[in-house]
Amino acid sequence: MRRDYFTCVFLGLIAGALMFVCFAPLYFVYGGTVPRDFSLFERMMSLLYAVFFIIFLPFFAAFRTKVWVNWGLAAYGILIYLPRFFYPAEALITGDDAKLTKMLLAVLLRGIYGMMQAPFAALSPLIGDKAASGLVYWILPTALFWPLVLKIIRFYRRAYLSEQLNPMPKVKPAVTTAHTGPAVKPEVLGTVITAPVVAASPDEVAGKAALSQSASEKENEIEAPEKEETPAIPLSAPASEEKEAPAIPLSALASDEKEAKPIQLGAPAPEEKKAPEVITLSAPSPDEEPSKVIELGAPLSETSGDGPKPDPDKNVENDNDNL
Repeated sequence: MRRDYFTCVFLGLIAGALMFVCFAPLYFVYGGTVPRDFSLFERMMSLLYAVFFIIFLPFFAAFRTKVWVNWGLAAYGILIYLPRFFYPAEALITGDDAKLTKMLLAVLLRGIYGMMQAPFAALSPLIGDKAASGLVYWILPTALFWPLVLKIIRFYRRAYLSEQLNPMPKVKPAVTTAHTGPAVKPEVLGTVITAPVVAASPDEVAGKAALSQSASEKENEIEAPEKEETPAIPLSAPASEEKEAPAIPLSALASDEKEAKPIQLGAPAPEEKKAPEVITLSAPSPDEEPSKVIELGAPLSETSGDGPKPDPDKNVENDNDNL
């Protein structure tokens, strides 16, 4: 599509120039002019042709970045310079020694010159013959000038807008944090020659060790204390302490004696069986002191005023059966 722009512009300029050649005789010929009169219509068309192809089209194509249009204008503008640089000498096209190739080249270059000058011939009464014949040479410069100028303008405009959107600070901010570490030595390029290494003395070694030890102690002091471990909180309810009921002896203790009741955590140790104290149901003898114990069972083997006492082992068995 871009190549079509180039072709259309180049051929359009040639077609427009041929329109002036077909309907009116040439005014500018190579090496001179042929005087004639110009109509008003021809003058208007010449003015429109010059304004459109020399002023408007090169600027509009460069503004819309249609570069191929400008290339087509530049290719057409080059044609007018061919007769100036490649027209053969008069000696080569006249006389008996004239060459056919040179004559054909001369005819072609005269035709190009007359075709390209024809659209501007009607402007000669307004601006003069010299100025009118020189307008065609402005097609090539304007086709190259406007794209270059507009490209430079766009470049500086984009740079200005980018600077306005992202302004750079005029003064660099001062560094607030000081460098506490060791100084960084610049890297040396090339061969580095160092002095011979001398072994350190015992005093130097001891001093370095003391400095390193003091530095490590300071670091240990600076370090934060370790966190104390908190006791684990049980999820379940705490187990209630198991308390065993105090062992109640089968026989009642004397009222005047008080003994502590031990709490047995394990199995009770086997104890010797003792004969429980029995409560005598009979009245005590008058000469004896009243008994402090109450006998619940039969009297023991010891005799009293009522009769013989039963065997204590039998009484324990009977008491166990009763319980």
